[in-house]
Amino acid sequence: MIGPLVLALTMAGSGPPAATPPAPGSTAFLTYESGVLVGADWVERRGNTVHSRSVLMQSRIIDATIQLREDQTTVRSSVVLREAGSEPLEPISRSFGEGAVYWSDMIPSSIEQVVRRARLLGRAHARIAVGSLYREGREEVEVSRVDSTDWVLAIHGKRYLVLTDSTGSMLSATLPEFGVTIERRDGFRPEQYPPWPPNDAPPDGAYRAGPVSVPAPQGHVLAGTLTIPPGPGPFPAAVLITGLSPSNRNGGQPPWMPLRDLADALTRHGIAVLRVDDRGVEASTGDRASSTTYDEANDVRTEVAWLRARPRIDRRRIGLVGYSEGGLIAPMVAAGDSTIAAIVTLAGPGVPGLEVARYQIEAAVVRDSSIAPEDRESEIRKQMSDTLTVRERSYLSIDPLSFARRTKCPALIVQGGTDLTVPLRSAERLAWAMRAGGNRDVSVRIYPGVSHSLLYDPGGLNSGWVYLPGFLTAPELLRSTADWLAARLSAPHRAGGRRG
Repeated sequence: MIGPLVLALTMAGSGPPAATPPAPGSTAFLTYESGVLVGADWVERRGNTVHSRSVLMQSRIIDATIQLREDQTTVRSSVVLREAGSEPLEPISRSFGEGAVYWSDMIPSSIEQVVRRARLLGRAHARIAVGSLYREGREEVEVSRVDSTDWVLAIHGKRYLVLTDSTGSMLSATLPEFGVTIERRDGFRPEQYPPWPPNDAPPDGAYRAGPVSVPAPQGHVLAGTLTIPPGPGPFPAAVLITGLSPSNRNGGQPPWMPLRDLADALTRHGIAVLRVDDRGVEASTGDRASSTTYDEANDVRTEVAWLRARPRIDRRRIGLVGYSEGGLIAPMVAAGDSTIAAIVTLAGPGVPGLEVARYQIEAAVVRDSSIAPEDRESEIRKQMSDTLTVRERSYLSIDPLSFARRTKCPALIVQGGTDLTVPLRSAERLAWAMRAGGNRDVSVRIYPGVSHSLLYDPGGLNSGWVYLPGFLTAPELLRSTADWLAARLSAPHRAGGRRG
């Protein structure tokens, strides 16, 4: 969890000395989330041209070339996106018209550019027009000048506390609510933050990772990645379970990959991890459209059986880690399999599906300023009556407590304090249902400022992850979850027993 962050603002007229201009290509802005490096933006300025190469979570690469005017507004831009290990996509080219500065929540150099524009205008408070590097349209950044080197920028629900040198070059930016700091580093080299293809082993060689194919009795094949700690084994293992929407093995595209983050944290704690693409998604075969929650539970059982047959896996020490709908499926599987050693539910539902649906819709409607208060209830009813998919109908029909009461293995129930997708009362409802069924090892952990995305997100966005300044699943959540599961899988465990 994030401790209090203190920004020491320099007094007017003082502040850091002017920085020595770096050699071309040697300046980087490093983004840290709770002290973990999650991005590097290498910036080179040549005259009125800015070249930015931003690498996020070592897996998303944004290569941008921006042409500026003398007044620090943007003329045009060209951006090339790619994933590490993959071919680049077609360039995205944009003309900005008059008076706007380029902006991307993923490119820290755009913060510096807004400050440069504000300095030129010479006002204590200004609204700076900005344009996206990826699409048409303009927005505004509110800029307040604290003194000669300190600035506050506000956009997309975020407040950047920016420190510059006396020439306007950014030295740092802090987002206290998100636990994010962005710091200038001269001489930081690309090999210090090497690319990491999403499905590969990490560049530091901490563990091995390889592609696997898991044949299902129904005829489809589940394609995934198995990560293995160093050493001969046999290792305890975990199966990761995805949420309701069609999902790949990483739980999303870079830089947001909560299931890869979990697999990384668990494997570094000595646990082998299997994560797969949902049936009919990416490399997995089968029909996703007709599948139900019960079908995915069967796929998880197939994955567990496949793991138990691996010679380097300890068949007695296999746990389940489920996210969102996966937090419902983990108890479903454990309730019928007494050999499951432990489960973790991450933002899993503890109320019937219809209550989850209303909670989500109500949260979105209340926050929509275009809907008058007197019209909210009718809008909620309207959205509740929308046509559902087969998977959604299946999900809405299930009472999660009926499975929780039959879950006897150690259970960790995790939820974010700003979750607007699953009601916050879910966590304790699940815990008490498990305890009522005789389970004596149930823990609940709520993480303030963490949303359903498992990212630090004080506003609890249901969508719009692109606006979040952090990309890594909440680091404290990762650490404590990995610690808990490693302890429960450290030795064969008798169902229903208590562990310290």
